[in-house]
Amino acid sequence: MGTHTSETSLGPVEVTLTAGTGDVILFFPGGHTTAATPLGADIYAELGYRPLVFSRPGYGLTEVGQLTAAEFVPAVVEVCESLGITSAAATVGLSFGGLQAVHVAARLRWLAPRLVLHSCAPSSLPYPDTSLDRFAGPIAFGSRSQRLTWRAVRALTSTDRGLRLMMSSLSTLPVEHWWDEWKPADRTAARETFSRMESGTGFVNDLRQATADRSASRESVLRSVPCPTLVTSSRHDGAVDIAHAEDFLRTIPDSRFVDTGAWSHFAWLGPSRPTLMNAIRDFLAE
Repeated sequence: MGTHTSETSLGPVEVTLTAGTGDVILFFPGGHTTAATPLGADIYAELGYRPLVFSRPGYGLTEVGQLTAAEFVPAVVEVCESLGITSAAATVGLSFGGLQAVHVAARLRWLAPRLVLHSCAPSSLPYPDTSLDRFAGPIAFGSRSQRLTWRAVRALTSTDRGLRLMMSSLSTLPVEHWWDEWKPADRTAARETFSRMESGTGFVNDLRQATADRSASRESVLRSVPCPTLVTSSRHDGAVDIAHAEDFLRTIPDSRFVDTGAWSHFAWLGPSRPTLMNAIRDFLAE
C-alpha cells in the first residue's frame, strides 16, 4: 500500500488507500505524521474496512499551504471524488488529527455517518496540555529544526534502551511497570512509527489551531457534530490528557467513551489493542 497524490483545487493532497472491497474509513493521523506513518489504521483493515489515510496540511506531500481544518474540508471532498468514493462508514481522527475529523463530521454527513476520536486533542481545551510544551513545540518541531529533531529521535529509538526512554514520555506510568509486557512485535511497530515521523510545517500549523483563544470556535464545531461519536482514551496516556476525552463527551451531543487502559499514547500496541478493536467493531456495527 503506497502513497498517492491527488490534485485538488487547493493543491496536491497525499493519501493512502487500502486495497479491497470493504467500506471506506476516512482516517486523519496526528501531529508529526503522514499518510505513510503506521498509526493503527491497520485495525480498521483487519475489521474489513478500507482506510483512506490523509497527510494533513503541512505534512508529507500535501502542499496546500497553512490551511486550517475547516479550510481543508473542500480538499477532502475533492480527493474522495477523484477516487470515486461517494460514501464512508466513518471518519476517524487520531491525536491532533481529531480536529480535522470533527470538521469533516460536522459538514460532510455522507463521509461521516459516524465519528471516532482516538486519544484526540485539542477539544475545546487548548493543547498541548502544559505551558512548557506549548512554548517548546515550535522550537523543536519548527520547519527548520524538525529535521534535526527527528534525526535524533530515529537514532535514539534504534535501540531498545532509547525506545524505552522515548515511550516513557508518552505514558503517565513508570515505563518499568509495563515495558516487559510489550512483545517484540510491539517494539518493532513502535520503532517503525518513530522512523516515519516528520513535522514539516504541519505541526506548527496544528499548534496555531489549538490555542486557548480559539476554544469557543472549537466548542461551537464540536456541539454541531450530528453523528454518533466514539471517544477512546486512557488515563495513562502521557501525550494527551484524558480531560480532552471528557470535554468531547461534554460538547459532542451523541458521544460515548471507552477507556482503552492503554499504557501509552500508542493505544494500538500492547494488550490494549483488542480492547480498542472490540470497541471499534461494536460501534461501527450498531
